[in-house]
Amino acid sequence: MIFRAPALLVASAAMALSGAKPPEPPTVTFFVASDSHFGYRDMSELNRVVVEQMNAMPGTAFPPEIGGVVDTPLGVVFTGDTTDNGTLEEFAEFEQVYGLTGKDGLLRFPVFEAIGNHDVNSESPIKEVVTKRHGAIHYAWDWGDLRMICLDMYPDDVTREWLEDELERVGSHRPLIVYFHYAMEGPYSDSWTQDEKRAFAAALAGHNVLAIFHGHWHRYGHYVWNGMPVFRPGSPKHPSNQFLVVRVRPREMDVAAWDFDKRAWIESWTVTVRR
Repeated sequence: MIFRAPALLVASAAMALSGAKPPEPPTVTFFVASDSHFGYRDMSELNRVVVEQMNAMPGTAFPPEIGGVVDTPLGVVFTGDTTDNGTLEEFAEFEQVYGLTGKDGLLRFPVFEAIGNHDVNSESPIKEVVTKRHGAIHYAWDWGDLRMICLDMYPDDVTREWLEDELERVGSHRPLIVYFHYAMEGPYSDSWTQDEKRAFAAALAGHNVLAIFHGHWHRYGHYVWNGMPVFRPGSPKHPSNQFLVVRVRPREMDVAAWDFDKRAWIESWTVTVRR
């Protein structure tokens, strides 16, 4: 039997023998938004303002402390509460503005939404729609070597079991971005139990989590939870009118908050990337 080594292994072995360093991973840019609440007063108009500014963002200079300009994003991560009452009519408005692929709505980039508590009602039809759009209400995909993981409204027992299987496949070294709707700390963080949070932290332990993103509070910000950086965008529904621009470089990740009311950067953070 003849064994043929995968081309990647052959290339890696050749580089090791030659002393050459493997190429640096490409820079990945994406946006993070949340809590559009279509169906609530004025949300259609305000979300159009958000999306118009997202569309115009590529080429904008980042804050001086992190430097560079914003590249075209690979997509928009959306951390839930697309609607106010969980109706199909409201979600249809979300689709008109945010679309799906970057070619079927006002937004020019693909969008990857999580479920929020306002997206759920007695019938919860939006869960079925999101499943048709992304294959499930918890799902994952790759941007280069970056693994993006959507965990539904929050990692309950069912979603956490799926996550544990996903992390076993991914391994401990690949950089991960994890997002969902509910908070872990601070106001409005009691929507899931401390036991569920401990189990979630245990599932992530030993893995290369660059950041967790969530919504729900309608206020932008940053904190550290169990050693992992956590970031929140704001919401058009309340005065914290920010979305986040994320740039994952080979050795650092920059997160900058853009205020779509003031049309200006208001804060930025940099996180070390381990590869």
